[in-house]
Amino acid sequence: MTAVAVTGIGVVSAFGHGVEPFWRGLVAGTCGLRPIRRFEVPRGVALGGEVPPLELRELVTTAIGRRIDWVSLMLLAACRLALADAGLAALEPARTGLGLGSAWGNLQETGAFLDRLFARGGGNPLLFPNLVFNAPLSYASIELGITGPTAMLSAAEASGEAAIAWGAEQVAEGGVDVCLAGGADELGAVLHQVLREGRVVACGVPRPLDPAADGACPGEGGAVLVLEPLARARARGARIRARLVAPPGFAVPAPVHGWARDPVPLAEGLARTVSDADVVFAAASGRPELDGLEAAALARALGGRRVTVTAVRGALGDFGAAGALAAAAAALAVSTGLVPPTCGLAPSARAGLDVVTGAARPRAVRVAAVDGLARGGLCRPLRLEAV
Repeated sequence: MTAVAVTGIGVVSAFGHGVEPFWRGLVAGTCGLRPIRRFEVPRGVALGGEVPPLELRELVTTAIGRRIDWVSLMLLAACRLALADAGLAALEPARTGLGLGSAWGNLQETGAFLDRLFARGGGNPLLFPNLVFNAPLSYASIELGITGPTAMLSAAEASGEAAIAWGAEQVAEGGVDVCLAGGADELGAVLHQVLREGRVVACGVPRPLDPAADGACPGEGGAVLVLEPLARARARGARIRARLVAPPGFAVPAPVHGWARDPVPLAEGLARTVSDADVVFAAASGRPELDGLEAAALARALGGRRVTVTAVRGALGDFGAAGALAAAAAALAVSTGLVPPTCGLAPSARAGLDVVTGAARPRAVRVAAVDGLARGGLCRPLRLEAV
């Protein structure tokens, strides 16, 4: 199998647009969560991670693209930013792949369409194409001129990791010369209401891996990685952020829409992925059920090794494709030798884990693992390795 290199990273997040504000905010330990402005929420649960507005005219070049929805626009922006970061001004359409992931897809326009449907008996037909789940894939393919293999994946909280793993497979098997892979999700009023009614929203700032955590704060954003064969990247003199390895995904017994209850099979599945890791980017969000399971599983999988752990959802918010941003952060940790802190955690962490808090931790990172946990027992881990 061909070795896969990460040569470009594009991010839109609560910190802004581009890899620079994303990494600067994470490394500084800044919390990107702010009072939600897009829709009304009750007092006490008002924080969220909203992406600043994007300029449509700077991103869209086709007539059909003028109807683009928000989650598709975030992904298109992340793709363009990733290509610029990789120094790729032109693509060979048939030898370029595109793999995108999302847990929810288009939330805002779906709500507007259904509101009108219920009120008037008919929805806006011009809006309907945006509600199809693979609309982001279609918009990005058209705007970027990609005609190679494409896929739109949904894997709950591991949607970003699943898409990146798919992209790595396309490159490793020689199906494409370049693959853009990542994911995005948006923050919507209906989803926020469901989370509030489920009592999983934090009353203040979330506290990932903190035994006293009371919930997560919803967010949104997107990240896309440019993946190329390692030899090709070296030949063109590209900056290589990291080598990407996608171990096989697996599943453990769990309720269909809930978290696994037994950390042992999860630890056994993760053991090889984290066995030599210098840092683990956890899925922890401040939800006690997830964080307790993950901490116990990691402690067991690490077998007593003192391994650095961090999580990005405390700074950016919790959403389905947030794992794509964790993968971007893992690649940056490998290339910069800095591990960003976990926002909100008041030491000590669950299960005695060595979680970075306060300030970024300088260290040589040979292997950064993203554990890729999702509800329903799914696990889609990734490894970012130094080259």
